[in-house]
Amino acid sequence: MRLTIIPLVNPTEQQYIDLSKIWLDQNRTQLEQNLESGVRFYGARFNERLLAAAKVVIYQQQGTICDFNVREITRRRGVGLYLLQEIFCQQPEIRHWIFDLQGVEPQNKIALEKFLVACGFQPAEETHHWQLNIESLV
Repeated sequence: MRLTIIPLVNPTEQQYIDLSKIWLDQNRTQLEQNLESGVRFYGARFNERLLAAAKVVIYQQQGTICDFNVREITRRRGVGLYLLQEIFCQQPEIRHWIFDLQGVEPQNKIALEKFLVACGFQPAEETHHWQLNIESLV
């Protein structure tokens, strides 16, 4: 099987189980409330299991990515980069992206910031946000 990035509109029971392994601090009720409020979930699926996920909020021409997480056992294999690239591809109208690091564990923050730099993001004035203009990648 190959790695596939999918929008999670109506997660299955198994996908909720997988999400609980990705987002350890969130329960099913919280996730369902996020979906009902318009937050979009994207997951990286391999062998019918989710290995990574992210939440995306779209407002006009700006997208905000939060709760971006790759299961630890899968890190450093390109899953996060592929997930990020596919989020951009599936939202071609969005030209300005914000990556919200609020709530990221301190031990994971440095690695995630290095990942963001490698992906072209730059720190924003707000302490927990990084930003990327798609035009700057072309």
